[in-house]
Amino acid sequence: MDKFVVSSDDCLILKALKDSKSLREAAQLLGCDPAGLARRVQHISSKHGFVQKVNNRWQITSRGMDLVAWTESSILSQKKIFSSNDSLRIASTMWFGEEVLIPNLSKLKDFFNEDISVSLSVPDEGFELSLVSGNVDFVVACHPPENPEIAHKQITEEKWILIAPVSWKKNIKSKSENILEFLKDKPFISHRDINVDLFLSGAAIKKSDISINNLIGIRSAVCANLGWSLVPKILVDRHLKNNELIEIPYEIPTQDRKVCVWWLRNRDGLKRQSSKISSWIEEVCP
Repeated sequence: MDKFVVSSDDCLILKALKDSKSLREAAQLLGCDPAGLARRVQHISSKHGFVQKVNNRWQITSRGMDLVAWTESSILSQKKIFSSNDSLRIASTMWFGEEVLIPNLSKLKDFFNEDISVSLSVPDEGFELSLVSGNVDFVVACHPPENPEIAHKQITEEKWILIAPVSWKKNIKSKSENILEFLKDKPFISHRDINVDLFLSGAAIKKSDISINNLIGIRSAVCANLGWSLVPKILVDRHLKNNELIEIPYEIPTQDRKVCVWWLRNRDGLKRQSSKISSWIEEVCP
């Protein structure tokens, strides 16, 4: 294992010499015997050349001053670590963060019963790599990880539903007994996150000439009366309650999709935190 070239005690001696007018004053700052300090300073001088005698007084060399600057910076860094709040770095999809995580961050702090700082992100490198590289502590995703280094806990089912613009409400209500027949001529807004055939049992549908690669965009397109689509209910729960969208009455075949919390197996300290985050997700998921 790599070690410090110069001990932390010797670094503090150099800093004390820099902050003092004499060796005796430096000894008082350090709370040590002046004679013992003099012997140690002589050792630092002969071994590293960080101090030298000038006119019978010890002076720090330029290299020694560089080490003093590093020591002072390290002391400040340690103080920041001990004075800072505990931090949680959570990654999730943009839509899940918008609909579930961000509106319920205050409840997360209640689960920890302590002052914590929370950062949410959508990592560019993907969820698994962001965990393995240490860029995030937890992932909340609607599927399990593939990497065996990553542990996970399934929280709740991710239910998917069909949605349509509010302007279709009257027609959909009158066609509810044969809804797919009605929808087959309506533009379906597709996206890359789903296999439509699995959800709609191979029903013939008319693909829209609009394709969107994220679920928030899909929701906006349906709200804008551009067609209908298939989305997680969590994504549109608020919009359904506010009569900005309508749910199409159709029983979608059950899919094995669960909201999951991920964390690295080899980080033992995260196990306790993962149970709190899992409890939080379980409570706030609609």
